[in-house]
Amino acid sequence: MYDAPHGALCAGLLAPVLEINLQALRSRAPQSPAISRYDEVARIVTGDSTARASDGTNWIQELCSQLQVPRLAEYGIKEADFSNIVEKSKNASSMKGNPIVLTEAELLAVLEKAV
Repeated sequence: MYDAPHGALCAGLLAPVLEINLQALRSRAPQSPAISRYDEVARIVTGDSTARASDGTNWIQELCSQLQVPRLAEYGIKEADFSNIVEKSKNASSMKGNPIVLTEAELLAVLEKAV
């Protein structure tokens, strides 16, 4: 849809997706083993044995900032495109691996955070 490197788009979406996934899991599936897996990943990436999932998300945000990963808006993605992107993403194969099905509102929130 855009002339943008796939990896850069993924990097720009990673922290917002993690944040929204955690919110969705905590509110709709608080017993999900995915939450403890997010905590484990946070401990690995931060090197802090007491890190929690939100610490991992913050670490990823900081890394993207240090690496100057462009915001999605820099690739021409704008709010007017969100509904089309959400519709296409709901049917994307990559969504099948997400630990929880995100609502349309949650998918829009991901984009708002990433743009």
